[in-house]
Amino acid sequence: MDWILTDKDGSPRSGFKTASIRDLQELESGSYWPQLRPYFLRPEYHRIRYSILGKTAGQLAPENDVSIRGASKAGELEVAFVADQLAAKMSITGIGIPDYCLTIVGKGALTFSEKGRAAHTIDPNLGLIYRGIPETDLTSTGAQERVAIWIPQASLTQRLSALLGTPVAGDPEFYPVFQWDKENLMVLRHLVNVLMVELQAPTPTFLGNEAANRSFSDLLIYALLRSLTHNYSNQLERPNFAPAPGVLRRAEAYIRANVEEPIALHDVAAAAGCSVRSLQIVFRKFRETTPLLAIRQFRLEAAREALRSSDSAVTLTAVALRFGFSNPGRFTRFYKAAFGESPLQVISRRRA
Repeated sequence: MDWILTDKDGSPRSGFKTASIRDLQELESGSYWPQLRPYFLRPEYHRIRYSILGKTAGQLAPENDVSIRGASKAGELEVAFVADQLAAKMSITGIGIPDYCLTIVGKGALTFSEKGRAAHTIDPNLGLIYRGIPETDLTSTGAQERVAIWIPQASLTQRLSALLGTPVAGDPEFYPVFQWDKENLMVLRHLVNVLMVELQAPTPTFLGNEAANRSFSDLLIYALLRSLTHNYSNQLERPNFAPAPGVLRRAEAYIRANVEEPIALHDVAAAAGCSVRSLQIVFRKFRETTPLLAIRQFRLEAAREALRSSDSAVTLTAVALRFGFSNPGRFTRFYKAAFGESPLQVISRRRA
């Protein structure tokens, strides 16, 4: 995969809070962490330790950055950027971190190893997902860049239970290495690309909007569970019961009642009394759509009613943001496709 993670100067593009590190001791002691606030505030992340390998006097001129660290957030997901000029080793220490980490290599390579398992070499064509258990190490080559998406354990297990429609006996255990070009990873690959573009955009389209943020992280976690191999994969592949239209009515009633709020699929499924998989089946069978597209349509219909009934001072941007559309241009395209006219035309009629 051709992941473009940095500008020409080697720094992560806009969307990241960055720390440029020139002192080896600063990197190895972790004293740069405060520069990344308000991201990665949980104390567990300080169990991540770095050490520089093969240190050589004069290897870098004093004006060079030894490393660049970046941090950002997308809904429930903490996103880290790492660019090391020298070979370095990252280790999970202490009692570890309960969360999962999806790692995308943009440049160079790294070796992943954890206690009791064979080591794997990861390059831009391979993806990596691991849990922050003690004695997990990532050893990178020099001139290496990567993005790490940290997914809360509770969020991932909650989505897995919602997919299965039943509590899970234990946390998912993933096979750590996968190939990005596999056909079944198309959705996950697309969502990662969307996140990379969003983090690098001068004006983000959804990261500043709570409803859109939650929908995106929700979708990425579900895609990860459906496309990567783990100990519940076989259960997810089993045929699932297609629920009755009553479930559909309850789901749609919940969506209508919450069009101005962030909506997660597991919340809709819980209100409907079914699993997320069953929810997906019933929308496909009875509405020929997906739950996410249905949520968008209900938001558009609510926005249409708001435009028609609001006073003449209402703005397109205010209505778009109210119903979870952080990008007015995208809202306009969706609205016109749904109703055959633009929201500005509705506003103009009101003002006339």
